[in-house]
Amino acid sequence: MKYSRWTLRSAAAVTAGLAVAAGLPAGLAAAQSTASGPMVKLVVAQKNVNVPRYGKRVFLDAGVYVTAVGSPLQFDVQRASYAKPITITQIIRGPGGQVTRRPLPDWAVAKNWNGLHRFFRMTVKNLSGKIVASNVGPFCPNNYNPQRSGPSSPPRSPFPQQCASDPFQISNALGIQRGWGVDIGGIAPKLRLGKYVVTVNITRTWQRFLHLTPRASTATVNIKVVKPTQCQFPCAARQVNRRPVSSKVLPELPANIPTLSNPPASSLPDLLPLPSYGIRVTRFRLSKTKTVDALTFGATVSVGGTSRLDVQGFRSHGSPVMKAYQYFWKNGRIIGRARAGTMGFDSKPGHDHWHFQQFAQYRLLNASKSTVIKSQKVGFCIAPTDGVNLLLPHALWQPTFTGFGGACGSPSALWVQEEMPIGWGDTYFQYLPGQSFNLGQVPNGTYYIEIIANPNKVLHESNFRNNVSLRKIILGGTAGHRTVKVPAVHGIDPEHSKG
Repeated sequence: MKYSRWTLRSAAAVTAGLAVAAGLPAGLAAAQSTASGPMVKLVVAQKNVNVPRYGKRVFLDAGVYVTAVGSPLQFDVQRASYAKPITITQIIRGPGGQVTRRPLPDWAVAKNWNGLHRFFRMTVKNLSGKIVASNVGPFCPNNYNPQRSGPSSPPRSPFPQQCASDPFQISNALGIQRGWGVDIGGIAPKLRLGKYVVTVNITRTWQRFLHLTPRASTATVNIKVVKPTQCQFPCAARQVNRRPVSSKVLPELPANIPTLSNPPASSLPDLLPLPSYGIRVTRFRLSKTKTVDALTFGATVSVGGTSRLDVQGFRSHGSPVMKAYQYFWKNGRIIGRARAGTMGFDSKPGHDHWHFQQFAQYRLLNASKSTVIKSQKVGFCIAPTDGVNLLLPHALWQPTFTGFGGACGSPSALWVQEEMPIGWGDTYFQYLPGQSFNLGQVPNGTYYIEIIANPNKVLHESNFRNNVSLRKIILGGTAGHRTVKVPAVHGIDPEHSKG
């Protein structure tokens, strides 16, 4: 079919007009008319699905996938500082390597980092056509289990496998590989046994942003709510939310690695502790007659700079302690090493692995910033648990593993390698007595939770000036009923807890 010049100009104007209506600047709207980005469409895994009911609720995942056709779907999400809002930019890759950066309105990303805000609407109707459940929700493209949508799809997806991690994360790349699909997710409505029709729509705003037709943005699935198997609802939820852990094969070290007392800056990581979060007052029962109020909290230390953090421990002469070395990487290869503290094996329940013993330190400070309590937590298995700043240069979007699977060694190990790539953080929650702060002798008032990364400076870093974070808290209440208020950091993560 041939098109007149007027028709082509009109089509471009309509495309740009939709983009302006969606809140885009006019110049970027014009650019979008010539670089419309990937085609996105909804596909279903199967038309008819049996869904078990647990109690009165159904965990309804209809098997509807958002697929990217033609080129990857990608959004860069970041904030310049904690005082700045989260921004979102679509990255459009055209023919010949052309890249167009298309800013979207700030509200297009969920404020809790859970993905694209108000992306889909799921509606459930009974066979009489009555709506019995409906929900508008966010969509996380970085699902831990993306699927190839056909035999010609690329063999792997490069994108991270999580959207939200720490409330103080700094940047992330959200995306779907070309020819891949990501399950849009589900809802948990109260439904009776019987047959229903589920309709999933990409919302009209996102249809305009992505230039989608209503047909490509709609999927319908027939479901039948049935009696459950022996597995109860929490079991099903754990199966859905479980993140995979892959085993790690330790690489062979190159021979004759030199010892470096002054490694080049280009081979150094930068350890950065984030503000503490998940702060609560917890009442522990130490014995039948003794209880204690304790301050529990989460703490993340992330890695920036220009190289990964690589700490390796070696045992000799049957010693219960390993000598630890920091290895320095440049251009994908090890260029040297230096002694860096020790590793010890922690056999306590929930650990059972080797800890690098000089990684971080936690303290409770009073209003004048003097130490009141020091946590007994001194050893850590270094491992990437949370993506923190994945838009940094050289950040690794998909580590070999996340969490502690295969990384922290067995009691009989001769050698342990604990790594954290650029852009990732290691998060610990101090829930145990001794690790948390005992509030028994701590009066009410203003305090700070201090996190110190690399407290003894045994690790080489590119910057030691950012190794401390403070989070202000306000303790109140009475013994047995202590409270904590946690003021927000530039509007981020206000918290309140009663013991």
